Amino acid sequence: MADTEVLFIGYPKCSTCQKAEKFLRAHGCAAPMRDIKTQNPTTDELRTWHTRSGRPLKRFFNTSGMVYRDRGLKDK
Repeated sequence: MADTEVLFIGYPKCSTCQKAEKFLRAHGCAAPMRDIKTQNPTTDELRTWHTRSGRPLKRFFNTSGMVYRDRGLKDK
């Protein structure tokens, strides 16, 4: 993974995000974390990632989260 540029978006207080960042660094991938709470992905970024991934849009959201449930996003 040496010299690989990665956009790493995470939540700094999340232990899983911290472990992922540590893993990337240990494998030669300098990827400073972009705090999802202060720098949300833009609509254009989400569209691009969704298109490139070929995965369902639902995979880009925390469907177990309170905001997702409170806003009724499951049905939209």
